[in-house]
Amino acid sequence: MKSSLLKTSAIMALSLACALGSNAFAQDKHALATELAQLQTKLDGPGLTDQLAAGAQQPLIQKWSQQLQAVPAARQQEVRSQLNEALEKFNTSAHQAIQAQIGPAAESALVPIFMEKLSDDDLRTLVTFFKSSASTKYQALGADATNAWAQKIVEATRTSVEGSASTFDAAAAKIVGAAAPAAAPSAVPKQPAAKKK
Repeated sequence: MKSSLLKTSAIMALSLACALGSNAFAQDKHALATELAQLQTKLDGPGLTDQLAAGAQQPLIQKWSQQLQAVPAARQQEVRSQLNEALEKFNTSAHQAIQAQIGPAAESALVPIFMEKLSDDDLRTLVTFFKSSASTKYQALGADATNAWAQKIVEATRTSVEGSASTFDAAAAKIVGAAAPAAAPSAVPKQPAAKKK
């Protein structure tokens, strides 16, 4: 009987130790996932806020740009100025509302995804990287690297994109029943002039 009681006690103690160890592991992983979400918020939050705020104002700009056409020409400048002022107030308000939710939404959305899709080693590696000076340097290169990349794409696609724009203009003119508009300024940014030495 004593032997059976000792075995049962040992099994219970082992089960309890495993459960506590598993709970500690889950808490450690949750803490790492939370830290990664906070780092992600710091890195991507401002850009995401700007993107979402700009997206929120786009329908308003489209709607009221069309309405502006009905305003008499003599009043259009005044009305445009007032609309821009009102839009700036909207943008400030939307930006603040979105910014206030970036952190809480990141934690509630990202932590479960990180917990499910990443191992604890993955989380540790990512947290370590995002806290490193290499990550800081890499992020500082972001705008310059992206601009250089975009420039190469623009250079490589300029002729194709301008041709497609001309084709669209001709098709749109037929659809609307108007003469094709004069060549508009290119939708593709021009390459900066090379500096003379």
